Order: sequence, then structure tokens, then C-alpha cells
Amino acid sequence: MTIMEVQVVSKKMVKPSVPTPDHHKTCKLTAFDQIAPPDQVPIIYFYNSSNIHNIREQLVKSLSETLTKFYPLAGRFVQDGFYVDCNDEGVLYVEAEVNIPLNEFIGQAKKNIQLINDLVPKKNFKDIHSYENPIVGLQMSYFKCGGLAICMYLSHVVADGYTAAAFTKEWSNTTNGIINGDQLVSSSPINFELATLVPARDLSTVIKPAVMPPSKIKETKVVTRRFLFDENAISAFKDHVIKSESVNRPTRVEVVTSVLWKALINQSKLPSSTLYFHLNFRGKTGINTPPLDNHFSLCGNFYTQVPTRFRGGNQTKQDLELHELVKLLRGKLRNTLKNCSEINTADGLFLEAASNFNIIQEDLEDEQVDVRIFTTLCRMPLYETEFGWGKPEWVTIPEMHLEIVFLLDTKCGTGIEALVSMDEADMLQFELDPTISAFAS
Repeated sequence: MTIMEVQVVSKKMVKPSVPTPDHHKTCKLTAFDQIAPPDQVPIIYFYNSSNIHNIREQLVKSLSETLTKFYPLAGRFVQDGFYVDCNDEGVLYVEAEVNIPLNEFIGQAKKNIQLINDLVPKKNFKDIHSYENPIVGLQMSYFKCGGLAICMYLSHVVADGYTAAAFTKEWSNTTNGIINGDQLVSSSPINFELATLVPARDLSTVIKPAVMPPSKIKETKVVTRRFLFDENAISAFKDHVIKSESVNRPTRVEVVTSVLWKALINQSKLPSSTLYFHLNFRGKTGINTPPLDNHFSLCGNFYTQVPTRFRGGNQTKQDLELHELVKLLRGKLRNTLKNCSEINTADGLFLEAASNFNIIQEDLEDEQVDVRIFTTLCRMPLYETEFGWGKPEWVTIPEMHLEIVFLLDTKCGTGIEALVSMDEADMLQFELDPTISAFAS
């Protein structure tokens, strides 16, 4: 087997094709951005086509055109003042060559997600809050005999996963138009004006900072493993939940999340557990005030963290049933959705997000509660991102440095891929969980 080597062949800044107008030179960030994680989050798309090596110039041209619409992403974050200077300095654009075929790489990487690390341009991001840092890094990794990996490395302070997907979709549409000689219309209007309704604020009046107890502060070596739950496994979970007569029509995300959470609860030394996952606000509220009259054009961070608490009480962990966790998750989610539908101001939405955030902060402080982060990208049209040479072979999240679980659709749309990042010692125990070892491949 050939040892994989990745060689960076070029680095440059790609700027918007048209200068950003003066009235858009400053993009103020929002209160939602203030409570977003101060991290860079990567996502990577793999494409397999023999024609890919011939479209390098078109990719750069289409990226430049796309940045005129997503102009804050080509700017620089200003921490003192909490805004983006839309100075058109550009996004980092890296090209690399990989010495093995794409199919061989994917076969290896699905078993060892760490192999993707060299396809992520994170070495160029030292201090996330530095003005010198680009907000976005992109790496094009070209494989032997055709094939391309496109990795986007984006500051979460400026944008959420929905925004990242919207940007990549727009870039792919523009590339498609250039390659095929079509003049494609933007897939949707782009709006970076949420700060007019929810400006950055003094968080001390609404957010309680967490003071982690010494027992929860430890040096950890975080590793990431990929667990695939196919259609048959998910059907088995659903059947098990339905037979309990407690939950009707459980979803794929509900059952897979509950299976993973149950394994985490079983292995934890702490008696209680809080799982929180991210709920996109877009399309979930009835607010019609501009710029919220078209939620789906809204870029930035626009979501809440939904905390779900398991408190065992007299119940032992061994007696915990899958349907109980599904019921907990569904109940909390539906309650949050109901609250959101009744809120009639953008500031009210932020206060809902702040309230959820404070619950999580409270549990982070509690020595008896194990807190776990889940993020789902399921049902996002990631596999519809076509640049002109077909749909992706694989879309995934590279290895993370913090303990978190990402859920993504499989290419066929019926399975779920879980990327689980946790302490290395805990991972060894997690992989031995009977349900994980029996149903995940």
C-alpha cells in the first residue's frame, strides 16, 4: 500500500471580483455571534472525476465572484468593536497534490479519520481572533488519477453551518455556470444584516459565565472516530422504540442521537447527563420584520443550543431504555420549537438562546453532570453541492480538537454517519458499548 503524501503547491488570497461598496465596508456582528464557539469549524467534500484537474482557473474565478455576495467572509474580524472589516483582503486559497487515487484514500480515511488532517488548511490559522487571520480558509487537494477534496475552514464567530452550506452551494452554482457557459442566478438573496435587529451587547446582563470545577478540568487527548449507522440499523432502533408505545414515528436523528447518548451515559462516572444540540432558527419563527422576512437568506449565526437533561434519580443506568431518551429529546425539542413560534421579536429569540445557554453553563459548573455537545447537519443539502462534475462521493467533518459529536447524512440519504470526538481513554470504552459495537460499522 502506498504511503499517502500531501504536498502543498500554492497558497494565495482570493479576493472578491468586485470591490465591496462603501456602505457595506463594516459588517456589525450580533449577540448570537457573541455566544457562538470561538472556533474554526471544517467541512470537507470529496469529488471523483477525471476532468477535475482542468478546472483550477474556473474554481478561483467562481470563488472570486461568489465572495462579492458573501463579502464579510473576505474581510477580517475585529475583536475590539466586534465587527468584520469588509476590506476585501480575501480568503486563504491553498492547492495541494495527493499521491494516491481518491477511492483508495476514502477507503482508508473512513477507517481512520485522522488521515483527513492534511487536507485541512488549519496550519495557517494561529490565533482565531487575530486581525491578520482570514475568516475562511479553503484547500483544494487534487488526487492522483482524478479526484478532488474541497475543505472549507470557517470562523464560527462569523458564521454557522447553514451559512457555510449556503456559501458552498453558491460557489458550486457559480462554478457550474462558468464551466457550462450558463449565467446562473443566485440560489437565494444573501443577507448579513441581522445586527440591525440583534446588535452585540453587554452579555453580563443576560449570560452567566461558567466556572468549571477542578474535577472537570483535565488534560485530555481528543481522538475522533467515525461510526456508520446504516438503514437496517436505524430501522432496528425505530422498531425497538415504537414497540415501547411511548413514541410514534421516531426520526433517524432522534434514534441515533439517543443510541450515542445512552452509550455516553453508561460509561460516565457522573450520575447525570446533559446533551445539547443546535437548532437552526431559520423557518422556525413567525417574525416577518426585515431582515427576518426571508429567514433563509440570513447569514451569520442564527440558532440556539437546546439542552436536554437526563437525571437518573433512583433509576440505574443499566435500566435506562432507548425510548426514554428519545422521548426526552423530542419533548425538549418540541417545547423549544413552540417557544420560538410564539416569540415575535428578534431580541426575544436571543433571550431564548441566552436562557438555553445559561442552562448549559449551569450544568458545566455542576460536578455531578456530564455535558455533551451534539450537532446535526442531517437534511442539509450537502450532497447537492455540484460544481459541474457530479455530486460528492463523500461529505464529512475532519478531526476536531474538542469533545463533540457531528451527525451527517450518508450519500444515499438513509443512513447516518456519526463523527465522535472524545478523550482517547473514554473512546476505548465507548467503542465497546454493546449497541455501538453491534450496530455501527
